[in-house]
Amino acid sequence: EEIGFLVDRFGIEDFSDNLDTQIKSLTQEIYNLVGYEFNINSPKQLGEVLFDTLGLPCPSAKRSTNAEVLEKLRPYHPIISDILEYRQVAKLKSTYTDGLVKVAGEDGRIHSSFNQTVTATGRLSSTEPNLQNIPIRTELGSRMRGFFVAKEGYTLVDADYSQIELRVLAAMAEDEIMKKAFIENLDIHTATASQVFS
Repeated sequence: EEIGFLVDRFGIEDFSDNLDTQIKSLTQEIYNLVGYEFNINSPKQLGEVLFDTLGLPCPSAKRSTNAEVLEKLRPYHPIISDILEYRQVAKLKSTYTDGLVKVAGEDGRIHSSFNQTVTATGRLSSTEPNLQNIPIRTELGSRMRGFFVAKEGYTLVDADYSQIELRVLAAMAEDEIMKKAFIENLDIHTATASQVFS
């Protein structure tokens, strides 16, 4: 919290400009497929476009345009893929690139708050901004992680405990079978199931 995470501010700003270009391109492609301009971010207007103008099947009485509904509509029209990609890129830009640049201090660092007593699991949570929620599942999202950098002469280290809760349980319970499974690098769930089902 005190030292903060150093970010490549110029890299983020450049990436944000690239995302803006993609958003504009996707917006124009969506308008071309419909034949007129509308507010893509308005669920009401998007619903009118999809279900009235394009005549796509409406899977719910509420005329929802959430991601789940759009995924069901994907086979019916190429506009659906464009809308889903538009949403992904727009979210990345507004929440992550623009959002992170806003909260970066003059020292180029982002100072998040880490909460020790908020989650039910006892794990840390991060707020203002949430640095544990940087996307990684998409190619664009995973590029965001590259903008978190170490200062010169330092290295960022990513470490994770493997099955820490079960390892603590095995040690505290002095369960020899569980301890042996961890020592021999076996899959603990397979080892547990084999004991339960003989």
